[in-house]
Amino acid sequence: MAINLYTSRVILERLGINDYGIYNIVGGVITTFTFISSAMTASTQRFLNFSIGKDDESYVRKVFNASLVIHFYLAIFVVVLTETVGLWFIYNRLVIPDARMEAALWTFHFSVAATVFLILTYPYNALIIAREKMNVFAYVSVVEGVFKLLVAFIIGWITYDRLVFYAFLLMTLQVLVSIIYRNYCTKYFSETKFKVSDIDRKLYKELLSFSGWNILGNIANVCLTQGTNILLNVFFGPAVNAAKGLSVQVQNAVNQFCTNFQTAQNPQIVKSYASHDLNYMHSLVFRSSRYSYFLSFVFTLPVLMKIDWFLSIWLDAVPEYTAVFIQYTMGFNLIQSLASPLLISSMATGNVKKLMTVIAVFFWLVIPLCYIALKCGYSPVSVFQIQLILFVIAHFLRVQIVGNQIGFLKKDYIKKVLLPVLYVSVFSLGTSVIISFFWQTRNVFQTLSYLLIVFIINIISIWYLGMTKNERKIVRKIVLTKICIHND
Repeated sequence: MAINLYTSRVILERLGINDYGIYNIVGGVITTFTFISSAMTASTQRFLNFSIGKDDESYVRKVFNASLVIHFYLAIFVVVLTETVGLWFIYNRLVIPDARMEAALWTFHFSVAATVFLILTYPYNALIIAREKMNVFAYVSVVEGVFKLLVAFIIGWITYDRLVFYAFLLMTLQVLVSIIYRNYCTKYFSETKFKVSDIDRKLYKELLSFSGWNILGNIANVCLTQGTNILLNVFFGPAVNAAKGLSVQVQNAVNQFCTNFQTAQNPQIVKSYASHDLNYMHSLVFRSSRYSYFLSFVFTLPVLMKIDWFLSIWLDAVPEYTAVFIQYTMGFNLIQSLASPLLISSMATGNVKKLMTVIAVFFWLVIPLCYIALKCGYSPVSVFQIQLILFVIAHFLRVQIVGNQIGFLKKDYIKKVLLPVLYVSVFSLGTSVIISFFWQTRNVFQTLSYLLIVFIINIISIWYLGMTKNERKIVRKIVLTKICIHND
């Protein structure tokens, strides 16, 4: 998180607000056309987890090989789509200064190449997660973060166009990461060896059919993210895209904690469904939702309370709207942390048709609603306000649909997830606001002291209001065991 946030600061400083905004909007155009590959990746992850949960090694090999072939063709499809429709969109619809158009195009081409290697890496990444080799996943992520920081410093020494060189270096980094994942999997996992006898046409059909419904969800996600990014560019230009890009950087950094936690939990959710242990699955979904929220909230609350101070420390030049954009994206994060385990459990059943259809149709409204708001003269903040309302309503729809699918009672979800989350949020936020009226924060020491108090309040409220008595007992036991081992 620290590396990613500092890297964003350095990149903004090196590129400048306009070039940083151009990079984000160009990257957004490419992401818009990768919704099919993202859907296929989710399908691959589900089938790998399910087949491992069934303890069927031959089927695991067939799933991996099929996903490898499908992702290869998807990579070709993405190249064709982005280099035709994507290029047309950049030339004819985006607001990019004429003097920076050539740099934007080179950035676009390098970003397309990086995306291709990312798509080809997905099956290997999914296999590592399915096999629960989280140490490898963690090491590569840390190394990738460090190299991104090096890239940020390197472009400061470049006299050539920094935006173009930055895109080139990120493409090179993605190639290296792809090679690392592929080499590890081929060395340690026998199922990566491709065999003609493993070609199963029925499996290809199942994978593509399952991913077809995921495409609806991914299109909806594109509407919520890249679609609004493009609208902001059309109405307000690259400077507002820079502010949104920074808010996304903060969102991703904070979200990294609960995302990695969920990455470790997700295979167990799918495997427990495959082994027909629904009671254990329900407990995993409830705990994963609750703990994910708490992990996000621990870092979200200090940011919400002292956003201007954080920005003054983080950035030299702060684009307009950055602070309010970050506050709203933190709200998105909290809701998404609750939603992800529900999505994974629905995918475990293999029947995502109803969930994806309802949520997709609902989220598709975001583009016309945001367009109408901006056309009527509302500020860029209205885009985030509309999204937040949709996020909240969509979550209650997810609970209803997924509860029916995997058989948990809505009152259990409210009791074991929503109420503890509400208690912790209200108590921590209310107490922090009250203390802020009496606590002076005129210098760095006073501000850091206040933030430490906020953090302690958060931890205490999570311990007593967010965790059950049995969970506290387990944590105590783990801590005491670690202390005894250390002393020995």
